[in-house]
Amino acid sequence: MGQPAWQGEVFFDRKKNYSLNAQILCDCDKKITAITTGGAGSCADSMVYRNMGLFINPDRFFDKAYPLNDHLFRAIRAPAANSLTNTEFNFCLAKSRVRNEHAIGILHGKWASLREMQLQLHGKHDIVQYVNWIKACCNLHNMLSQLKDSWAELSEEVRTDSLGRFTNEVPSPTAAELQRVVIDRCVIHSYELGVLPIT
Repeated sequence: MGQPAWQGEVFFDRKKNYSLNAQILCDCDKKITAITTGGAGSCADSMVYRNMGLFINPDRFFDKAYPLNDHLFRAIRAPAANSLTNTEFNFCLAKSRVRNEHAIGILHGKWASLREMQLQLHGKHDIVQYVNWIKACCNLHNMLSQLKDSWAELSEEVRTDSLGRFTNEVPSPTAAELQRVVIDRCVIHSYELGVLPIT
């Protein structure tokens, strides 16, 4: 995106480009399950996240850029990260994040227009064109995924089984207690799948 004629400075991102910020989440097969976009490139990821429906009703795991609460937690930091269970949980969480980054890479690889959009931004109404274009590319990405389009040349990651979604059925008065329950379940499940131990 070139410098917008409308509020150009707010679209200038940390990588010294003019851009829109987007939050994209995917499942274990790299199918995009949630997206929000339209925020200026200078917006922090955590601010864009607050505009997602997942902020109101979250049911997925996120990384350290997001604050801990009853529905969301991040990787465990040292010194607690030094225990075997916490190390293994962090490993599983990191694999999920890498999978999401690969999905974004595949999206950019298939639709180069997302790397350098040629639309002009003269006002809020033009953002709608950008958002519609980005969402159309995400829909096409999912359609090609469902049709078993070959992704091997775009991603070397080995697909793994899903760790499943947390259903909020575990009573927990605090976010820290909830986090402990999910960590333990994730590690146990990963051993059952053969993802752990780390070799």
